[in-house]
Amino acid sequence: MKLITSPAKLMQIDYTTNILKSTEPNFIKEAAFLQKYLKEETPLFLSELMDISPKLADENWHRNQNWNPNPSKNESCQAIFAFRGEVYRGLDAQSLDKSSINYLQKHYRILSGLYGLLKPSDSIMLYRLEMGRKYHFSTYKDLYGFWREKVTAQLNSEFSSKDILLNLASNEYFKVLDKKNINATIIDFDFYELKSGTPKTVVVYTKHARGLVVKYCAETNAKTLNDVKAFNYEGYRIDEEKSTSQKLVFVR
Repeated sequence: MKLITSPAKLMQIDYTTNILKSTEPNFIKEAAFLQKYLKEETPLFLSELMDISPKLADENWHRNQNWNPNPSKNESCQAIFAFRGEVYRGLDAQSLDKSSINYLQKHYRILSGLYGLLKPSDSIMLYRLEMGRKYHFSTYKDLYGFWREKVTAQLNSEFSSKDILLNLASNEYFKVLDKKNINATIIDFDFYELKSGTPKTVVVYTKHARGLVVKYCAETNAKTLNDVKAFNYEGYRIDEEKSTSQKLVFVR
C-alpha cells in the first residue's frame, strides 16, 4: 500500500531529528535540470507565472539562485518535516514515534513540482513551483509533460503485486500520474462536514483530513483497505453507503 499527498506552499527548514536518516531525492538530477531554467527567470516572470506578489516573487527568485543539488543541513530539511500546509498540520509528523516514521518511509510519498516524487527522508531546499503552472522550459510545455512518465514509472517500481494507492493528493498534483498505466488500484477520498444534516465539503477541513489519514495509517500500521476504512480521527467515520470500491467517503 502506498499513500500519496501534494506538497505545501508553506515551508520551513529549521527542524532536525535523528529518527530518520536523510536521503537524496530520486530525481535530484531532474530537479537540477529544472532549476537551470528557473535560475534564469526574473522576479517579474515568477510573479506572473505563479500569480504571487512582487515580494514573494523576489523571495522565490533568491531561493532559485541559491538552490543546489547538494545542500548543507542548514539549507535543507527532510521533506516530511519541511512542508507546513494544512495537510501537514493534520499529519503532524513531529509528534510521530520512530515506528510510525518508519512506516511512512516505506509507504508514503509526496508529489512535487520541483522534485517529482519525494520520500519522507529526502533532503529538500525551500522552493515554490506548483505542478499546475504552465511553465514552458526546454522542450516541455508544462510540468506534467516533464514529470508524468518519470513519476509514474518510479511509483510502479515501488508497488508490490495487487497493491493499492491511496490518493490523498489534490487534483492538480494527482494529474501528473498516468493513471491508465499505474500498476495498482487507486482509491480516492471524500471528506464531508455535516451542516444541519447536509454533508458539505470544506476545503481546509478536507486538506487537514488528508493528513489525518496519513497519520492514522502510520500510527495503526495500516496494511489493508479495511484497516483504512476504520479511520476515525477527529470525529470522522466512514459512510458505507456513499463509499464505493474506488472511493472512501468519510463524514463528521
